[in-house]
Parts: sequence; C-alpha cells; structure tokens
Amino acid sequence: MSSFGPVAPYYDELMRIVPYRMWVSYYLLLLAQQGAHPKTLLDLCCGTGTMCELLTREDFLLTGVDLSPEMIEVARRKAAVKKLNIRYECMDAAQFSLGETYDGVFSFFDSLNNLLEPERLESAFHSVARHLPAGGSFIFDLNTAYAFEQQLFDQQNLRKNAKLRYKWIGDWDRESQIITVQMRFWRGEEAFEEIHRQRAYPIDEVRHLLARAGFDEIHVYDSYSLDPPRRQSDRVHFTAKKA
Repeated sequence: MSSFGPVAPYYDELMRIVPYRMWVSYYLLLLAQQGAHPKTLLDLCCGTGTMCELLTREDFLLTGVDLSPEMIEVARRKAAVKKLNIRYECMDAAQFSLGETYDGVFSFFDSLNNLLEPERLESAFHSVARHLPAGGSFIFDLNTAYAFEQQLFDQQNLRKNAKLRYKWIGDWDRESQIITVQMRFWRGEEAFEEIHRQRAYPIDEVRHLLARAGFDEIHVYDSYSLDPPRRQSDRVHFTAKKA
C-alpha cells in the first residue's frame, strides 16, 4: 500500500491545523542561532509545498524535493496558480541530485523518520552535503522514540461534518524502533487507506551519521525552543553546518 499517494489531494486539508507560520518563525530563529544568512533554500521532503510558499514570501529562493509524484503534482499546481517561482522535483531524499548547490537545506514535519534504515539516513545526509557549500546550513526535525511510545500517532477525527475524516492506529515495535501506522480516511462516500512507517533514531546516532557525512557545529533542541532535549521530548530539531 502506497504512502503519500492517495492522500495527496487531501493533504492540505489534513494539515490545515498545522501552524505553518510558527514553523517558519522557528526555522528563522534556528538560522539566526547558526549565524546563517541563506538566500537559496532546498526543502527536502517538501510535500505539497506549503513551507516553500511561505519562505518564498520571505524573499528566499526555494526548491522542493519529494519522493511522492502525487505530492509534487499538487505542489506544482499550487505554485502555478499563485505564480510563485519554485522548482519542484520528484526524487528520493536518500539519493537525490539537483545539479546545483543551496545556501541551506531543511527538512521538517518528521519527514526523515520515514527513512527506515540508518544507511539510508546517512545517504540522505551525504546527499544534502553535496548540495551545500562549506558553512551551508542543514536543519531538520525527527520524532523520538518517546513520541511513538506515547502513541502520539493514534489519532482520529470522525466528526460527520469534517471534510476529511480519519482514524490512525500505530503499532510500535520497540525492538526495531519502527512504528507502523494504519491510516484510514473518508471523504464523503470515498474511502482509502495508507500505511506509514517511521523509525526512531537515538540522538547520538544521528550526530554520528551527520559527522560521517561531513557536518560539524551540530546542535540539538527540544523542538520549538532553544532548550536541550528532555527525556519527554517527542520531537527534536537538529542544526548543523557543512564543514
């Protein structure tokens, strides 16, 4: 069963409650913490392009990459309607090549948790490094094992008047550190399903993989703050620079 395919036409409705502008503000704060002043940005796992659109309006030049052709199609259509100059490409985060470099790369909304093998996560870090100059900024977030243990993926909205109804149930495997989320959706009389899988990565392992890919000045924050991670942090943000 595919991921981020059938849901693509309804993804923006599903994410309507997400405070995107707060995420943009937090990203700008993390850039300031790095002392980074990028002009060109790459959104890795860009989805339907909402972050790209908001950052374009902040005078950055944006490119977005996503594995899902359906999501990229929606992103391109939105950019065309709004007359925004954003390049979107359908590529695998673990191995992508765009033929140019960027001042900064970011990946938000726990997208990199979808890389289920450490080798693929490290490959993604190497791919990011190839698209950055020395001193280039890399910022991303990850869900933690605590988030999966607390069943934060168990969600539902079955209100009859909801445009998109859904019920999600997560199955957390402590041994593999992978959660499998069965997602059922209903829109009017239409019903469809997706299965999403994410892996939790220990912070020290991520630090090690970043260093192996050529990054330094690595910092980790309890998400939406400048505080260090806590045992109860369900999401953490990493910042790094290409050495």
